[in-house]
Amino acid sequence: MALYRTLRKRLGLIVSVMLGLTALAMVVVLQQTPLYTAETQVLLDRQKMQVTDMEAVMSGMPADSATVDSEVEILRSRALAARVVDHLNLMEDPEFNSRLREPSALRWLDPRVWIGEALSLVEAERPEINEDVRARAELNAVIDSLLGRLTVSRQRLTYVINISFVSESPEKAARIANVIADTYILDQLEAKFEATRQANEWLSRRLDELRRQVQDSERAVEIYRSEEGLESSAGMTVSEQQLSELNAQLILARTTLAEARAKYDRARQIRSSGGTIESMADVVQSSTISQLRQKQAELARELANLASRYGPRHPEVVNAEAQRRDIERQIGSEIARIVGSLQNNVAVAETRVASLEQSLREIRGESGDSGQAMVQLRELERVAAANRAVYESFLNRFKETSQQQDLQVPDSRVISQATPPGGPSHPRKTRALLLALVLSGMLGVGLAFLLEHLDNGIETGRDLEQMLGVPHLVSLPATPAEKGPDRKVLSPLDYLIAKPLSAFSESLRSLRSALQLSNVDNPPKVILFTSALPSEGKTTTSSGFARAAAAAGLKVVLVDCDLRHPSVHKAFGVTRPELGLVEMLAERLELSHVLIKDPKSELDILPIATGTANPSDLLGSEQMRLLLERLRGDYDLVVLDSAPVVPVSDSRVLSRVADETVFVVRWSETPRDAAQAAIRELRLYDAAIAGAVLAVVDTAAQAKYGYGDGGYYYGKYSRYYVN
Repeated sequence: MALYRTLRKRLGLIVSVMLGLTALAMVVVLQQTPLYTAETQVLLDRQKMQVTDMEAVMSGMPADSATVDSEVEILRSRALAARVVDHLNLMEDPEFNSRLREPSALRWLDPRVWIGEALSLVEAERPEINEDVRARAELNAVIDSLLGRLTVSRQRLTYVINISFVSESPEKAARIANVIADTYILDQLEAKFEATRQANEWLSRRLDELRRQVQDSERAVEIYRSEEGLESSAGMTVSEQQLSELNAQLILARTTLAEARAKYDRARQIRSSGGTIESMADVVQSSTISQLRQKQAELARELANLASRYGPRHPEVVNAEAQRRDIERQIGSEIARIVGSLQNNVAVAETRVASLEQSLREIRGESGDSGQAMVQLRELERVAAANRAVYESFLNRFKETSQQQDLQVPDSRVISQATPPGGPSHPRKTRALLLALVLSGMLGVGLAFLLEHLDNGIETGRDLEQMLGVPHLVSLPATPAEKGPDRKVLSPLDYLIAKPLSAFSESLRSLRSALQLSNVDNPPKVILFTSALPSEGKTTTSSGFARAAAAAGLKVVLVDCDLRHPSVHKAFGVTRPELGLVEMLAERLELSHVLIKDPKSELDILPIATGTANPSDLLGSEQMRLLLERLRGDYDLVVLDSAPVVPVSDSRVLSRVADETVFVVRWSETPRDAAQAAIRELRLYDAAIAGAVLAVVDTAAQAKYGYGDGGYYYGKYSRYYVN
């Protein structure tokens, strides 16, 4: 609800911001040069044409994301862009070369122009720049312009790369996009040709060296075998074959021993820690234990039924208990048997490992003599085999590169040529308009909430009651600037007489009714009007309230108690008298000597002629109390217009002798903290606070503050008033 109230209250601001910023955005959009975007698509082709079964020197790219991203960066590289600039002679195109471009009339709106002009002034002060340096800088600027209009992206989860280019001409955009794709494919072919040529040259030199190494290593193997007299079967001696088999068996035996020992150690660990061993795999997989557990569960259900039916001492219950304990003993015995089996498996595995180790030691002793010679022989054979493998690999690669040097296929191909676009891609007026509306609306809403946060006034009766903790008596609307017979704008008090059926007049009558109903048995007669700060409509409210009561036929007296800044006589348009409240209390004059009559009603006014040095003492004196008692007896209603609460203590003193105190709050202007402080001060003096009046209310603006207050419905019931 608070959100709705804020938006309704600041709707004019939000709409103004939206319309203003949207109009500004559209002016900017309409001033922009239309740009056209053309797009071509390149596929990284994984299917390669193979003339032979051998791999290519520069093989096709692997199918991974990093490779595709690398190709995207190649398409964005400055080297490729420089080739495109040279191919299309973009150095002579004003769209890319800013030195050839005609200056725009609005160019000074771009901050980059200011920076460029500043840099030009700095360069002008430098010594003469080399022409090559200037040309290189101009080329770099054109390349930057080209790359700034280029967009290269990969379609997700595919090997397709999109190449988009933006230009002021649709034909130029399509031509440059296609040239970039063709240059990229040509660059791939040239890279492959260069790699193949370098590989052939290097392989040819390397093969000669490898050939000599293979011959030398094979000759060394044959000489050593002949000198040591080593015979072999399938490349191995008999002792080596036995050793190999025993080693394999020993590894398996040790693995079995480790597994059996781990199971047995785990069982011992669980038992020693007091845990249950039933969670082990061997116990869980035991069919005997599964059957016993099933019987145990069935017996538990039967035992529960018997116990509930016959009681715990019935023979059948006792017999079932015995069967349950027997099953538990059987389960324990079966678990113990499984643990014993695990221990026996460990012993058997240890015996087998020891036997194999003994056999292995015996065979090693027999083959110890020939082993040393075989070690050396195998070393020579490994060297020869390695040299031979390297030589054959290089020989195959050399044959392949020789055959495929003139048969190279690029790793990419164009699958969609760019065509001139049918319409501009920028600016998109509809999207710009919608974006401007959304952003300006967000800004307007943000400003509205900021202003609402900074707004420290009280706008509705509900807010007044929540913040001050006093009843909301009435909202007193501001009087319109209506002129009287003398062509002057009517004051609020004159408007009350001129428009007795207006909302202002009705609000004052409602205030009198609310005060009378505050104490039906003993209606208040002495009513004090005060406010938190000056200029909040206190005097206008009290004077209007007194005049309206007098017009209704009541005998009313209005006492000006603001000894510091008296203003009641000004509100009624009378000259400041020579005698007033201070003189009457000090010199004890007759009441008739100081009272003045309201020229437009039967209201009596007790004004202030001169001030005093101690207003609080005077208002709290015994003479003041006696005066109020006299007025209470002579009049139907005594209205006291007092000073503000926060600056001085006059109103706090008077609140003790008044029947009710009416607190006046100026609509949307009285600070909340000041009003709260004033109410706290009055309560410290035990003031009888009847409630608060929201004065000088702009009813049209208050209607925007949402539900919960009478001002919201003012437009519906305003026809009952005659303004």
